[in-house]
Amino acid sequence: MKFTYGDFSREVDNMDVAVVKLYERQLEDFYKRVATIDMKKSASGIYADICQAGEAMMNGFFGEGTAKEMFGESQSVRKVMEAVCGLNGFMNDVKGVVDSMRAIGA
Repeated sequence: MKFTYGDFSREVDNMDVAVVKLYERQLEDFYKRVATIDMKKSASGIYADICQAGEAMMNGFFGEGTAKEMFGESQSVRKVMEAVCGLNGFMNDVKGVVDSMRAIGA
């Protein structure tokens, strides 16, 4: 299957155990980084930290340089969160497996 975000796209087998484990590790690291953000910082500081966490997640999952390819020079929390949430939806789409199981009568 192909994951697409804007002009960025990659073939990703979201049913491959190793791929899902890598995704889960990257998502967990994202959660941990966001949880440590000092919420007393300025809004721009908080946004920068969220962007850095999302960029690290994308680079960790798809490979170094991916965040630059996806976001360019943008430091938009909206863009980063759209990409993180989009990837989450893609990785958790199990419709194909459910359909296959139903096809064999399970």
